[in-house]
Amino acid sequence: MHMRLHINLDDELAEQIDELAGPRGRSRYIREAIAARVEADRRTAARRRLVGMAPDFAPGVTAETISEERGREAIRREEKLAPRWRREH
Repeated sequence: MHMRLHINLDDELAEQIDELAGPRGRSRYIREAIAARVEADRRTAARRRLVGMAPDFAPGVTAETISEERGREAIRREEKLAPRWRREH
């Protein structure tokens, strides 16, 4: 089922859409762009909900401990890659 909507776009944006999708492809282009945005917003909302759940999964884990672990991971990664980088350069 499809619902017909009336939307207002400025001329410049409509021209840009036409350049990318062609004048007969506007509806499809706009539909796909909106669907992609809705999916991205859903993923963002899900991540935000999960952030509040993190302490339940891992008691004692704080932003500070996560940041410290990421720093240690970066150092390990650099130490691992440094010999190869030196050989290549």
